[in-house]
Amino acid sequence: MLGGSSVTEPASDAIHARPCGIILGAGSRVGESFSRKLLAQGLNLILADSDEIALARFRAELGVATIACDVLSERSLSGLFEQASARFGHIDLLINSAGTGYVRTLGVMRASREFAKCERRRTSCVVNIAPAPDASESVVTYAGSPVAFSRLARGMADVITTPLLHILTFDRLRSEAAIAEVAELVMRELEGGGAAARPSP
Repeated sequence: MLGGSSVTEPASDAIHARPCGIILGAGSRVGESFSRKLLAQGLNLILADSDEIALARFRAELGVATIACDVLSERSLSGLFEQASARFGHIDLLINSAGTGYVRTLGVMRASREFAKCERRRTSCVVNIAPAPDASESVVTYAGSPVAFSRLARGMADVITTPLLHILTFDRLRSEAAIAEVAELVMRELEGGGAAARPSP
């Protein structure tokens, strides 16, 4: 469910004029840091996470729209993008930082597939953040590994990157300074000033 304001409201001219995006995994860590930095830059965002308590905290503190979303559920993801499209009219940014291990890898694939279907009105970006290893995932160790994540992201970039859609992939971001640097890069991309990017090796 969307919090913060109603999805039935028509998108205003001001919303149409500014970049709009979705941050998956917005409730904690890297996702929360990106949320705060990009909101401060004036982006229209929907913050999505499976942690509804964290989302309620965001709504109370920032008055931002939120949607509870499970990236392992294709139905949940499609509902998220439908609501975001209804609210904004266009989606220009997707940040994939939900889950750990193989959950992140699978979520990136499914969410990016939904994002690729969205209407574009400017240069758009998918930002993929590599997951931290999860020692409990011994059965699916490779699926959750940095190698598998990197190969998936590189393959996605080869398939869906266009002049208006760039794929940016980063290793785990370990500091606020690194997150701030990526947020600045994202802003340049959305404003049309960045070069087409490819996943880092």
